[in-house]
Amino acid sequence: MGIERADRGGLQRVYQQTIDALIAAAGQRDRTAEGHSQRVTRYCMAIGRVLGITGEEGLNLKYAAGLHDIGKVAISRKIINKLGKLTDGEFAIMKQHSTIALRILSKVDGLEDAAPMIKHHHERFDGKGYPDGLVGEDIPLGSRIIAVAEAFDILTSDVPWRDAMDQESALRELEACAGTQFDPAMVEAFREAITTGLVER
Repeated sequence: MGIERADRGGLQRVYQQTIDALIAAAGQRDRTAEGHSQRVTRYCMAIGRVLGITGEEGLNLKYAAGLHDIGKVAISRKIINKLGKLTDGEFAIMKQHSTIALRILSKVDGLEDAAPMIKHHHERFDGKGYPDGLVGEDIPLGSRIIAVAEAFDILTSDVPWRDAMDQESALRELEACAGTQFDPAMVEAFREAITTGLVER
């Protein structure tokens, strides 16, 4: 049993090193990618703690959160770093990043349970998201968590066209979109994580 635990621990380190390497690679194309992935992972793990997600499920959520945007390594830097609104054609290309991620991660044994969370993190609770237009709880739980965490990070980060929102304003924005863009239960869990200090600094 002790040897088995040691083997699992070693394997988890290899997974984490692989994830860190892939995120660093993404950072070569988009200088904000690494910090974004790290923050989204922290937020996801905090929501997971509120929801009681542990063990393998928690590890898969951590891997998926870290790698949720990895498919962007295959998207043109011109589109990734564009300051203005994307054209319809550019947005169609950008939307491919969630499915491109699956092709990349298919090369890494052990990430198959994280892959669907990555594929569906741009689905909307009302079914108007992509790539498959999934609705409500048909969307993987991890994807619904990542959607909230990613939106919060974008809202609270400085971007060329607007200043960062403060934490409370960002939470209110998430709550305004609960039931349409986001799963209300995930938004509620995130507010609880923030207000009870579960988000690691």
